[in-house]
Amino acid sequence: MQYTIKSDKLTAVIDSFGGELHSLKDEAGNEYIWTAEDVWKRHAPLLFPFVCNTKSKKYTVNGREYALSNHGFARDTDFMKVSAEDNRVILSISSDEATKAKYPFDFDFSVIYALEGNKLTVSMKAENTGNADMPFFVGGHPGFLCPFECDKDSSFEDYDVVYEKNETITQDDFGVTVLDNGNRVPVSRELFKNDVFLKDKPASSWVSLVSRKSGKSVRVSYDNSGCIAVWSPYDERGHFVCLEPWASAPVYCCDTEELTEMPHAKHIAPGDSFTFSFAIEIK
Repeated sequence: MQYTIKSDKLTAVIDSFGGELHSLKDEAGNEYIWTAEDVWKRHAPLLFPFVCNTKSKKYTVNGREYALSNHGFARDTDFMKVSAEDNRVILSISSDEATKAKYPFDFDFSVIYALEGNKLTVSMKAENTGNADMPFFVGGHPGFLCPFECDKDSSFEDYDVVYEKNETITQDDFGVTVLDNGNRVPVSRELFKNDVFLKDKPASSWVSLVSRKSGKSVRVSYDNSGCIAVWSPYDERGHFVCLEPWASAPVYCCDTEELTEMPHAKHIAPGDSFTFSFAIEIK
């Protein structure tokens, strides 16, 4: 089922499958979210209880082996409606026997989408409903059209990824420096030859995708105690760029496959909860 919420500036459509944002349009009806064509059949998935995966696609909990698909199972699960209003919707999932076969913890996981003016806020809340410490990863993965629908005279290469502050970003496995104490990265296919690039604990609390021709942009704001990643497929058909705020560095950055010992995992004590939020602004 789909839910449409509105502000005076924006209209968003959220699907119950995956609790996923499918559309974000301005007041003129211009789309900003990727349309899930064949090169990547998603729009803006929610990542839980993993962000990325281990190299083997397997992991252990107290020595017992499990397996999760990339980015966890939330993005492929039907969410239930908690509430729906004109400018806000809340959706949730809970643990069951199927999830516990892949991730052996009791939880409630919910997402709130709320529109105000030109800003969409996305808040994900994980609650530990079990009796043991719960380690997990969580994040967002919104994909933005590049070029934007309103920017028809521009091409993929007419855009920049712009950080709030100067950053140094490297892809150490490939010996590549993406950004050297700067804040602007020109978008190109070659930029994504080595897949995603990310910055753990960035100085910046926002990153934007900006058209050099029109000046139009989308800005993603996040808690900079976590991690921000940027990805697009190394494929000429992939006319989008993902700006991905994560609560921490991903699973593959950990040097162990034992979830309870992964240094970047978040932990919730029994009865407690953790909320991770980010915002998308159309400028």
